[in-house]
Amino acid sequence: MVPKTVLAVALLLLAAAVAAQTFRSTGPYDYNPYSTVHYYLLWFPPHAVPMNLTFLNATWWKPEAIWFKGRYYVEVCENVGGCRYGWATIYVVQDGVRVVEPSKTPLGELVTSFVSRHIRRICAQGTAMVAPNKIIVLNYTTQIWISDIYCLYGNNWFWLRLLPYILRDELTVEGVEAVEFRDPRIYVSVPAAPPGDYVIPGGWYLDPAAKRVFRIPDEPNMIARLNSTVAQLSAALAEVRGEAAKLSAENQRLKAQLEALNATCAQLEMEINACRSQLEVLRPANDALVAQLAQLTAENNVLRTQLVSMNKTLAELNETYASQTAQLRHQLEVWTRATWIGAAVGAAAGAAATTLALRRRK
Repeated sequence: MVPKTVLAVALLLLAAAVAAQTFRSTGPYDYNPYSTVHYYLLWFPPHAVPMNLTFLNATWWKPEAIWFKGRYYVEVCENVGGCRYGWATIYVVQDGVRVVEPSKTPLGELVTSFVSRHIRRICAQGTAMVAPNKIIVLNYTTQIWISDIYCLYGNNWFWLRLLPYILRDELTVEGVEAVEFRDPRIYVSVPAAPPGDYVIPGGWYLDPAAKRVFRIPDEPNMIARLNSTVAQLSAALAEVRGEAAKLSAENQRLKAQLEALNATCAQLEMEINACRSQLEVLRPANDALVAQLAQLTAENNVLRTQLVSMNKTLAELNETYASQTAQLRHQLEVWTRATWIGAAVGAAAGAAATTLALRRRK
């Protein structure tokens, strides 16, 4: 079962491909995108090769009745020289279509001229796509390709296997089996188609809306399945268009949000530009402050150096002061001790003198 997400993506791509067809196609086919009906175009198979063909003749006495001549670059193998590529003359014959024997027709010998005239008209541009069914190598420069031939007729590709339906006369050409293709929902554009209702053979067709080449086999059931597929795709396309409308509304909402964000972004850019202007004004003052700070830092470093030196000198002075104070205290103690001793001696001497004097007085 296909995942829903993958299916939705595929349907969206299909819708985009269909929606992209807004102009008349410039390719080698006639397609009107404004048509209200869905139709297919006669096309050529993907394996066909391009070739410029020149019509030679139409014969009734050979199984291969319609002959063309062209050139193509092919591989040719020889018994002695091996294989090589080179240009070869190619005789191209439409497979499966015969010209009726003239003696059995009211036209007589004119039947081949009648068929030839129509072929010349249909293949007058010379551009063709050739899908060989059988290749006969005559020699390394000549081959016969029994093929399906698709001539560019105006802006459409015409399959020569349709000749019996274009000429209509059963007494001119024969050899085509066809499937009735009359579903009213499906239209097929066939160049040089006969007037009125007609049958369409199984073959290769192009869906110009999807740009897809596909093959319709010679089976009526295949056409029914194809119609069912087209109906399913149409329903899926309608669903996708509904989803596309929802996505469009969401896109409008997101677009409004984007516009609001853009306005906010513009306002922020204006504020940023104003800040940048102020920054440019403040930058010289900031540079001056930076220079002043550098100068003060240098002066502070000098003062710190001087402070360290002064602290060292103060420490030395404190040590000297302490030493001198200790010396002075020691001297003071010595001096004080000597003074007390002298005073005591003096007092003793005075007392002795006083005592002696008193004794003498007595």
